[in-house]
Amino acid sequence: MTAERTFATICRLADDLEARGFAKLPPERQLAERLNTSRSSVRRALERLEGEGRIRRVRGRSGGAFLRMVESTPDATMEDDAADGATRLVERPLETVVGLPQMLRAQGFESGTRVISASFEHPSDVERAYFDITAGDLVAAVLRLRFADGDTLSLESFRVPAARFPGLLESRLSGSMYELLEEKYGVRPTHAHEHIHVTTASPRTAASLGIDVGAPLLKVVRFAEDQNGRPFERSIDLFRADRTVLSVTAHQVGWDPSHM
Repeated sequence: MTAERTFATICRLADDLEARGFAKLPPERQLAERLNTSRSSVRRALERLEGEGRIRRVRGRSGGAFLRMVESTPDATMEDDAADGATRLVERPLETVVGLPQMLRAQGFESGTRVISASFEHPSDVERAYFDITAGDLVAAVLRLRFADGDTLSLESFRVPAARFPGLLESRLSGSMYELLEEKYGVRPTHAHEHIHVTTASPRTAASLGIDVGAPLLKVVRFAEDQNGRPFERSIDLFRADRTVLSVTAHQVGWDPSHM
């Protein structure tokens, strides 16, 4: 990532955190990891923000980069108003099958991924029926934390039948799984059935996403099929409700676009 892109991304993150009333940017090490850049690039961006008067940097264990706009407004009675209009939300379209990195890039966000675990597990009853496998078969399970502009966005559990994708867990798992499956195995997702409902963050999920226990989440359970109509994926995504908006284009039954 270039120095200008690093600076622009951290500026967007600062705007988003200010809108939600947060007074401090993540540490340099976390920013570098989330943005896939060097700590020196992050440090130069923070120095530039400090020179512009956007942040105040404090050394020591309790230090960090503090947002001056939030510090100067101790009265938080307008916080809800700011969240309604100023926070830049990630739009998740419901009518397309696309990987998260591609979706974020299309909206101007810098995407990031941290792989939490990658392992072989026994399939659930639902997975056995959907993948048409037995209890003795295995699924390749990947748990990842996803970022948008350096801030946490979602926790993703990605699961596929292991026998169909040999060597998957030895691959680079920090990018788009859909792009990886297409490039390495010739499998392209074309259809997905998703079930979406609101849930709340458990202590473990809250710790991973850096949010409060009980904070609202959008839980997306996805069943995907490839270009041949063959089931290949069951995933569960937990999106932060304060960072995500769902969108769908709906048409009246019998609607003909040629009439427009």
